[in-house]
Amino acid sequence: MPSPVPAPSTPQTPLGRHAHAVYGRPSAREVCLEAQDGHGADVVLILAFHHAAATGRRLDAHGIAALDAAAAGWRAEVVRPLRALRRRLRGDAPVMAGMAADRARAIGDGLLAQEIAAETAMLDALAPVLDGLARPLGAGEDGRTAFARMLDLYGVLLVALPDGWARVRDGLVASMGPAIPRGESIPREEAGDRA
Repeated sequence: MPSPVPAPSTPQTPLGRHAHAVYGRPSAREVCLEAQDGHGADVVLILAFHHAAATGRRLDAHGIAALDAAAAGWRAEVVRPLRALRRRLRGDAPVMAGMAADRARAIGDGLLAQEIAAETAMLDALAPVLDGLARPLGAGEDGRTAFARMLDLYGVLLVALPDGWARVRDGLVASMGPAIPRGESIPREEAGDRA
């Protein structure tokens, strides 16, 4: 008898569980969305960087570019279209003449679960890629510093680095929890689904 299939938004890897737990913090969610909407950053990658740092690892510029490349197709073909459609439907204008705006918004609200499931699948698929690319922190390097450095490198990777990335980076580092001690991850019981 086959084992039951978990809900699509249930993370299957330590990376996915960690990302859900961190993103579940209201301050982290707010600054992650600012990085995404204002600077074109991929929140899934930011959460992967955080997981690497929290588990005593880091990515160099090559690793960050490779992780981004691994996510690019799914992000472009699935995640971003779902997000755009959800936001369009939740906006003020219905997509079809004669359709009530609240009905279109309700459909958009329903797409949120699919968007989260797509991002969770992306996190789980990136877990072995991250494991293959990440290197141990250097002597004297802590997780918080490594996370900030990965964000700096990622900022350079963004096509047109917008003004204010340093402020967003500082907000991400500050909002995603206390200092990340070397090799310490978020306990499993803190893991939960994003809202």
